[in-house]
Amino acid sequence: MTATPRGSTAGIVFRRLDADPERRRAARLLRDCGLDDHDACCVWYGLCDLTTTENDCLAGAAVVRSLGPTTARMCALAVSATYRDPSLGRRLVCEVADALRASGVEVLTAPPAPDRRVAALLARAGFVPCQQDQTCGSGWSQLPL
Repeated sequence: MTATPRGSTAGIVFRRLDADPERRRAARLLRDCGLDDHDACCVWYGLCDLTTTENDCLAGAAVVRSLGPTTARMCALAVSATYRDPSLGRRLVCEVADALRASGVEVLTAPPAPDRRVAALLARAGFVPCQQDQTCGSGWSQLPL
């Protein structure tokens, strides 16, 4: 049996980050993501690399806040620069969307992202500009689930 190489998508799993040490590692990864309004009420998710024995096994992290029974907001989103696979960011957003959809959420919103990479990632994952008649602010985007 051959070992799975570090960073292989076969060794990366999506899960909720509930433990404080996991959230601290995720917070370091999210420091420069450009979306920075997360707090204690948010739910944290991560892509964890099971092929590494190091403590810092997060390939990506996302933080989401519930805004009601059918709406949530992406508060933070980042993929580690260690991982060169461009599909990981989209995978992270899709996994978060699937988890939210399963809990009854119908729309995931995101504020304007000052970081071009995060804005591009949101667009690639299917986020579209909010309509003028919606409650989102200018520059916000949404992902219908």
